[in-house]
Amino acid sequence: MVKFLADENISKSLIYFLRHQGYDIKDIKEDKLYGISDNEVFDIAKNEGRILLTHDKDFGNILNNPLNFNSVVFIRYSNQHPDNVIKKFSLDLKQIIDKFDKAVIVLYDKYIQIYE
Repeated sequence: MVKFLADENISKSLIYFLRHQGYDIKDIKEDKLYGISDNEVFDIAKNEGRILLTHDKDFGNILNNPLNFNSVVFIRYSNQHPDNVIKKFSLDLKQIIDKFDKAVIVLYDKYIQIYE
């Protein structure tokens, strides 16, 4: 079963949508972990076997040290409105669901980049 960790910039709408779809998703906001460092976020994801969902391009430095995380999904759609993100992410998830093994996945409007 795929488990996610939602960074604090992921909308509650996407979190609720994924839960409704049956996914185990932990939300940084719900656990009142606002403002923790990127390394602390990675540690939570790694220790709990979760895939990090984020809009934050600052997490991009993980490409230099790929063993410190499970997988990360960067949601980089041009329209970040929650309804649009849910619509696009639900379609993209079907294409990336089997790629979650120490991969960096970047979701754009028209294509997906996967770094393994």
